[in-house]
Amino acid sequence: MQEPAYIASYWRRLAREFRFFDSDYRFLNGYSFPPKSICFILTETCNLKCLMCDIGQKNGRKHDKDYSPLTESITRGEGLMSLADWKLLLDDIVGMHWHPLVLLTGTEPFLYPEILELVSYGISRNLNFHITTNGTLLSRYADQLVDLCKKPDSLTITISLDGIGEVHDTIRGVKGTFDRALEGLKALDGKKKKQAQPWPDVTINYTISDRNYKHMRGFIEWFYQNYSSVKGITFSHLWFKDETIVAKHNEHFGNLWPIELENTSAVDISAIDMDHIHEQLRMTGENNKRLPFYIAENPHLTDSDAQLYYASPTETVFYHKCLAPWRNVAVNPHGEVIISPLCFAGSLGNVKKNAFSRLWNATAFKQFRRQLKAVGMYPACSRCCMLFDSKPKYYKIAQLL
Repeated sequence: MQEPAYIASYWRRLAREFRFFDSDYRFLNGYSFPPKSICFILTETCNLKCLMCDIGQKNGRKHDKDYSPLTESITRGEGLMSLADWKLLLDDIVGMHWHPLVLLTGTEPFLYPEILELVSYGISRNLNFHITTNGTLLSRYADQLVDLCKKPDSLTITISLDGIGEVHDTIRGVKGTFDRALEGLKALDGKKKKQAQPWPDVTINYTISDRNYKHMRGFIEWFYQNYSSVKGITFSHLWFKDETIVAKHNEHFGNLWPIELENTSAVDISAIDMDHIHEQLRMTGENNKRLPFYIAENPHLTDSDAQLYYASPTETVFYHKCLAPWRNVAVNPHGEVIISPLCFAGSLGNVKKNAFSRLWNATAFKQFRRQLKAVGMYPACSRCCMLFDSKPKYYKIAQLL
């Protein structure tokens, strides 16, 4: 809170997070206020082969015979969105008079050749962007991104790193990936120093898996010793559907919303030791006053919930109601509106055929919201980021400030 320019951005973030105490979810029978965030999945492609992601695993195969609901949700539809289509969608969002956060993620956003023009246009319409990237292409865009960021929340960036050096490269399936991401981080930092500008803020996301859960403290120490200008490091648990989740969900809801395995083909969730993870986080927490960046766990699990997360994936932890269809939405490269690539709900319309502002509270959306509210959450939701993001963010106040 040292920079006066940050004060307004904090208030805007707090207002976006708390959303009038979920009054639309509780009282409006499927109707929703405009979304808190909207994710633009700009391309179908990614340049890495990540072990914990079905998209990356598809890249690692020489053929496409294996079906994945995750990849299908991104490739569904006809004809790619043009830059003009994306800009028209931004105009429509602005017309909803809420200004949600625009997320550029889902695949690697910097593979989209016109990303800078799209971000520049959105910022000119007073929209704020958050880009999640693997960092491998970041160095070529660093100068322009800093130039575009006129205020603290115009643009924020998360770089996905799952270890130092070879640990990260092995998980991501492409040699040299860590070094290229670090080059991008350094390029951003160099441009910010040259302009005497502290933003855009950069955070790191570390996805926990059986390949890296023992290296968390070492990762923190490396950044403390070598690169302390990041805003924070978040350790994220895997989002997945394993055999137990699929069996339980399909037994009760397979006739309406059938699901299949997701994000489990190349990871061994049973090998992840939550005691070890929480011990590392506790040891870091005891000394975090010396750290120049925050440390977070997503979701932030109690010790008892931690024991259930990977050992009993069908058990509810952290939160018990999914509010994603009232809060978050994504648009795939073909204009199909989905809750998220992980959600089984399928397409709820197409923005090339109908304006998003009309689709948001059209019959399909309201019907799905009512069905979801009736059950609170489906078994398929139990290890989904959308469920965990639904929890009211009172516990995040300290981090936001």
